[in-house]
Amino acid sequence: MKLSLLFVGFTALAASALAGCAPAATDDATQLGTSEAALGEAGTLTFGADFRALVSGTLQKGKKIRVTYDANRLTTCRGDQNGHPAWTITGYWKIGGGAVHSFEAGGFSPSGGSDPPVLALDASGELQIWFQNVSVWGCNAYDSDFGKNYRFTVQPAANEPGWVGNVQRVISRQTCNGPCDGDMQSAEGEILYDTWARQRAAIRGIFFEVWKDGVTNWDNPDLWKQLDVQVHSRVGSSGAFTTAYVDFDRRRGNNARYVADLGALDPIKGQWTITNVSDCPTFPLSAPAANGGQYVEATVELYFTVNGVEVRPAAGGNFRVRYQNYKSSYAVCVP
Repeated sequence: MKLSLLFVGFTALAASALAGCAPAATDDATQLGTSEAALGEAGTLTFGADFRALVSGTLQKGKKIRVTYDANRLTTCRGDQNGHPAWTITGYWKIGGGAVHSFEAGGFSPSGGSDPPVLALDASGELQIWFQNVSVWGCNAYDSDFGKNYRFTVQPAANEPGWVGNVQRVISRQTCNGPCDGDMQSAEGEILYDTWARQRAAIRGIFFEVWKDGVTNWDNPDLWKQLDVQVHSRVGSSGAFTTAYVDFDRRRGNNARYVADLGALDPIKGQWTITNVSDCPTFPLSAPAANGGQYVEATVELYFTVNGVEVRPAAGGNFRVRYQNYKSSYAVCVP
């Protein structure tokens, strides 16, 4: 395999990083940093002089893996200055559409050897890696599988669910031994929880399903131990989230279905009339002119986690529930 080489002009950044009297580094990145045993890595990703890329161990979310790079793969940009390498090889990596990270792979070590080439795999998906060799004289070369980058698969963490989906909301007076399928609606967009929902609805919740092989596809008495399902909510669009567990509803085929009770998250239940301003809620409360100005409103933002994996709307952000109640109970709290 041949390398794709690109020569560019001298850059001030490369010159400032490589010149000076910093300690020398070996050509072989395996000598950078501390030992693998001390770091508790899951394995090694080796880029050898024969241009093969070999994985030893497991690429899995939540684990670390050390990159061993043979600097003889990139020999064009070489030379010494003041008795030290005047070139460096930097590795770059990202998982899926995530941020690009870098690590020292060979040559001059800007960190003096204290920054080991260890990747903390913080997500599952496709891992891309590529390398760049630069020198103080403006030489620039790449080892990137001809611009395609080297690609590997990072497996999900061992405790991650295999799938989470069918996030739907139900606010209905009808029941069918639980929610009726015809009443299920997407939880995307804003959900209105009005006085009718509070007073008349028999079912009011957000439902979603989880599948994990060997865990959800049978009547598992240890399901509550093996799946940590939580709802994280706050009133308004800022501030810390509070956390509560989400109830298991039932099995649906091979999936476990959960339900978050919207009534339990209601911040303006209005069971009595507030007469003192000191008793007013501390969260944002509004009284829109719509509907004759007869109601107060508060918006709750929320998302879910299953064994730490976040469940959010397809567009990102949080699910939103706009709670509405009679203004008369909160008259002293709004303008």
